[in-house]
Amino acid sequence: MRKFAYVMSAILFLSGCTQSNEEIKKASIEQTEVAFEGKQQDTNEDAENFSYYLPDNFQVKETNKFNVLLEKGNQSFILFVNQNEEKSSLVSYKTLLNKYEKPFISETFEKGDQSGYLFVVELDDKMYEVTVGVGGTKLTTESSASDLEEDAQVMMEIVKSVQ
Repeated sequence: MRKFAYVMSAILFLSGCTQSNEEIKKASIEQTEVAFEGKQQDTNEDAENFSYYLPDNFQVKETNKFNVLLEKGNQSFILFVNQNEEKSSLVSYKTLLNKYEKPFISETFEKGDQSGYLFVVELDDKMYEVTVGVGGTKLTTESSASDLEEDAQVMMEIVKSVQ
């Protein structure tokens, strides 16, 4: 009987820790918007044609004229910079809208002369393709449901910093 009570307690505890899709969406949008509206991070990394903020737990794996391949642990991120697009442009966002019929998250943000977005597509159960952008700059990765909120926030910090 004790064993049964222990197992039931563990199940109840674990089920209380999982977020619903709506909670994941809401928290991810809120944290991305906070990063978008917050202070721009100082750049600490240079690419061929631009500079950007790179958090301590990220590494540059490869770089070329318009793209940087980043890694955080075993998670890859691709940073794409189109310097011909203004910070107010939503061309990349509209391209995603045309490509995917039913995104998990499709949210835009406006502040002054900048437009940003969070676009998330469900790949399979609890795995997502996450794209965050400001103007012609975007950053994409694959994220688990449990990491989505944090990934989207730090991705916006990186994208927003590009100069």
